Amino acid sequence: MKSALNFDVIVVGAGIIGASIAWHLSQKGKTVCVLDSKGPAAAASGASDGAVSVCSKRPGLMATLAHESLGITKELARDGGPLNTVFKERPSFIFARGEEEDTVVGDLANRLEKAKGATRVYKDHQLPSDAINGLSASITRLLEVHGEGHMLGYDATFNYLTDEHVKKIYPANLLSWEQRPSGAIRVTTSSCEIECDQLVLATGLGTSSFFPDLPIYSHVGQIIVTDRGGGEGAELPGALTSAAYLMSKIRADSQKAHIPVVLDPVDTGQLLIGSSRERGRTTRHTDFSTVKRLLISATEAYPPLALRRVIRVFAGARSAVEDGLPIVGAVPDMPNVHIVTGFEGDGICLSALMGREVSKSLCGGTLDSSLAALSPARFLSSATLPCAASANTSPAAHKGFIA
Repeated sequence: MKSALNFDVIVVGAGIIGASIAWHLSQKGKTVCVLDSKGPAAAASGASDGAVSVCSKRPGLMATLAHESLGITKELARDGGPLNTVFKERPSFIFARGEEEDTVVGDLANRLEKAKGATRVYKDHQLPSDAINGLSASITRLLEVHGEGHMLGYDATFNYLTDEHVKKIYPANLLSWEQRPSGAIRVTTSSCEIECDQLVLATGLGTSSFFPDLPIYSHVGQIIVTDRGGGEGAELPGALTSAAYLMSKIRADSQKAHIPVVLDPVDTGQLLIGSSRERGRTTRHTDFSTVKRLLISATEAYPPLALRRVIRVFAGARSAVEDGLPIVGAVPDMPNVHIVTGFEGDGICLSALMGREVSKSLCGGTLDSSLAALSPARFLSSATLPCAASANTSPAAHKGFIA
């Protein structure tokens, strides 16, 4: 039996990715400790719209992973699962305004039909349509997709962390770690020292503090929260996403005629409106001009929104990677240290898959071959690692600060 401060795995980062990994490890009988500098879902996981969406992913690997993760999410949402009370299946709607956006919607419909995964095209509406009451006459096409869903990031995170077998320590800043001669990793935090056999860094933007060669940058997104509506105006049966939002991920160099926007209904009757993609901003303060542009674009697409009041605006900073793919896997020459970061707003959807696959790897299995392209090795080598130990030096000590 391990002592209270000695664990099989320490997971740094109590966002939805770290929480999912910890829950999956606990289910496999591992002793797990979760550290965070503030607390559960204090960063990007708590500042998201909660969409579990395949449609919004980049074509190719990310869309494939999203399909697989959506299926796992639905399994975890069955009776007794950690997502039982938080995941809700619902339709998604993607709309086009203009010829370029219409092409994007058509391409998406073709991809979904070929994939034959957890989502399917229910109907391709040529407007006007009664699928959603109150849509603007400027919308020319509406793709209705069934099989996707919604779960708020902080709800899912808290549910994963309710596992009584997972030790939680926060607030606790990760200051450094050291590989000891015994093979154990000594982890130093602002509140204690603990040991583990394996260390997982699910630390978002903070990962750069330890690995500055990783090309991680910040994508800030503004999100607007409305009132409950009071029954006035039409209600949305699912997320309403502009094709321009898909274009912002798929065709970064395209000249979009409209501001990318998503309108996301939640169980309270409120709408979440988002979300901008402001590269390089380090502040999470709200930006009035960006919020104004989002509201104008959203109201032009869905006029009943004008009957709602804005009651809150907030911003979240998402970690992104230069090549558009997350970083998942063991650090080169450090097989007991794993990085899981850089999801750029896709963490809610991919969290179930990441939890399953990373926990499997930590328990002696291998990551699914589809995740090989996400390895940290594409950016890191033993020559670039900070304080990397050679065969003739003392164990590596890695210092940084996860704020």
